[in-house]
Amino acid sequence: MLWDVDHTLLDAGGTGIELIRAAFTEMFGRDFPHTPSLAGRTDRAIQLEILTRSGVPDPQAQLPVFQELVAGLAPQLGGLVQESGRALPGAAQALAALATLAASRDGSSGPSPDGRLVQSVLTGNMRATARAKLAALGLDQHLDLRVGAYGDAHEIRAHLVPLAQARAAAAYGADFAGQATVLIGDTPLDIEAARLTGSRSVGVATGQFSAAELAAAGAGAVLPDLTDTARVLRAIVPRDIVPC
Repeated sequence: MLWDVDHTLLDAGGTGIELIRAAFTEMFGRDFPHTPSLAGRTDRAIQLEILTRSGVPDPQAQLPVFQELVAGLAPQLGGLVQESGRALPGAAQALAALATLAASRDGSSGPSPDGRLVQSVLTGNMRATARAKLAALGLDQHLDLRVGAYGDAHEIRAHLVPLAQARAAAAYGADFAGQATVLIGDTPLDIEAARLTGSRSVGVATGQFSAAELAAAGAGAVLPDLTDTARVLRAIVPRDIVPC
């Protein structure tokens, strides 16, 4: 189970882009003139667009240094998220319920072939910023963040899926390919990443896209939000292992 972070589990109150803005100002001594579209995109893609459209020479070469600077500022993010952000309704309960279900089944049945129910993230956030946001709002305790995939690894979200699957396979000794993985997110790019990799998808209409738009993008299931925990479990784990 790979959760998106922003607008699926939490609302960071715009602090993520402000961290990137602070890093840009520190590195180049000015603000960037254009704020790109953010929804569903990886930080790597967003940062490359910012560097390119700001006229930074050889943005690909500058990107590693810029990402290092953003990661170095990430510890500041926790306090900002606590002040301006919030966990979305039902998110903590959904994570806890899935963790309880995983523990109760003890690997006897579940999404992966050997029955593993593992929760992590597939997020456009850089690793450092994802960890800071989740920890600030107490949403990290049921997530194995070692085996997730993060937006500093690739510009294209779908390319993060096999990375997360390989990490989970190495950590748990199980095969998470194809339908053994489910992506939960609030944008059509989350749904596209699942479709392109043969994974399952659950759309959550808590961001800027409606339930109808997520369904049209091909989501296997669509939720209005995460407040109905039993419904969330049935959507994510569509087998006879969810208590009625």
